[in-house]
Amino acid sequence: MNEKVNVVIIEDDMELATYLCKRVKQIAGFECMKSCESPVAFLKEKGLNVDIILLDVLMPEMNGLEAIEPIIAKYPNVSIVMNTIKDDAETIFEALKRGAVGYIDKQSDDLSIEDVLKVVSAGGSIMSPSIARKVIESFRQVKVHFESLTPRERDVTKGILDGLSYKMIGDSLGISIDTVRMNIKNIYKKLHINSKSQLFKIARDKF
Repeated sequence: MNEKVNVVIIEDDMELATYLCKRVKQIAGFECMKSCESPVAFLKEKGLNVDIILLDVLMPEMNGLEAIEPIIAKYPNVSIVMNTIKDDAETIFEALKRGAVGYIDKQSDDLSIEDVLKVVSAGGSIMSPSIARKVIESFRQVKVHFESLTPRERDVTKGILDGLSYKMIGDSLGISIDTVRMNIKNIYKKLHINSKSQLFKIARDKF
């Protein structure tokens, strides 16, 4: 590796940030060029040649999820790896959807910082094993939840996804609006959601 890979740490725990920066500097071919206490502070920096960012989710002023898109807009070629204690499936998927290429549990010793940086610098993506397991389980749970829907509930779901009103769904299925509402209530309960937008998010590619 002729040129060093430049790494930035965005972490409000300065003790941890200092430790991570020290570890990065110990890895051949990598340089920790800066650590910032928040995404806002990082975005105020000018002229940085940054390749990889380790980004926490729980941050002051702007959280890590909100920071992903403005960071990529400013540094289109940067690879962002979330380094956080937040390990719920919704946060993981949101980070990946917004452009992160990795997600690691900073409380876990499953992966070394060297493993993470080398995989990402080579163009790969990486997750802590525990995070990958949560992603797999989330897909499995969604599949099980959909399989629990009755044929009528599936018809109502398809109607919603097709943009039909409750009345139009009722008319097409020969049921009352109250029955449509009852089915929707059951659908939301079985899928563990509470809004139409959530239904579109998890179901639009399944009907």
